[in-house]
Amino acid sequence: MSSGLYTSLSGAIANLQQIEVVANNVANSDTAGFRRDQLRFDTVLGAALPFARTADDRVDLTPGTFKLTGNPLHAAIDGEGFFAIQNPDGSETYTRRGDFRLTAAGLLTLPSGASVLGTGGPITIPPGARAEIAADGSVSADGAIVGQLRVVRFDAPELLEKAGESGVRATAEAGLQDVPDARVAAGFVEQSNVDLSGELVTLILAQRSFEASMNSLRINDELTQSLIQQAER
Repeated sequence: MSSGLYTSLSGAIANLQQIEVVANNVANSDTAGFRRDQLRFDTVLGAALPFARTADDRVDLTPGTFKLTGNPLHAAIDGEGFFAIQNPDGSETYTRRGDFRLTAAGLLTLPSGASVLGTGGPITIPPGARAEIAADGSVSADGAIVGQLRVVRFDAPELLEKAGESGVRATAEAGLQDVPDARVAAGFVEQSNVDLSGELVTLILAQRSFEASMNSLRINDELTQSLIQQAER
């Protein structure tokens, strides 16, 4: 493979990966608590031949705006941290999404059905009781406290990985710590931190770059075919 073909192909692959990431960000611009993905590129010199590649995919932890819902079971973290969530498979993930709801059995969950964890485990509300969340993260039923939202932070948040449902997964090196004095904005939900206009501009640029790489591949292919034909004469 000629150097021009290899460089153009690596560029096209990197651009395609960027398009997929940005498209996912755009699709989740209205998803509560969603954190946009950031794709970083670098240039590698391999065998004296430069080619592009995606270096890593990181989670943008910039806070989103708060939306007032007035729902007593909704909450947004005022400051750093994440709500702790237990998934149906028993694994624990973390999210800024706070549009909580109650199941028929009185379990506090996310819309996906994942359980919201308190400091003592999943939070449940007695049947028929009126539940609400206070500014200190306590959850009460008919005025009696039945749980405390578990909020955590990380020493190395750059090591967090996406886990779906607006959530992140922590590696052992991320340094998880509980936040005992966390404050929440009750009746609010944190929105996605995706800047839709900025993502659309990035998407257009990535598409144009991809088209340029594909055009370069076509030109290199035509030149190669021409050289082959000349050599056969």
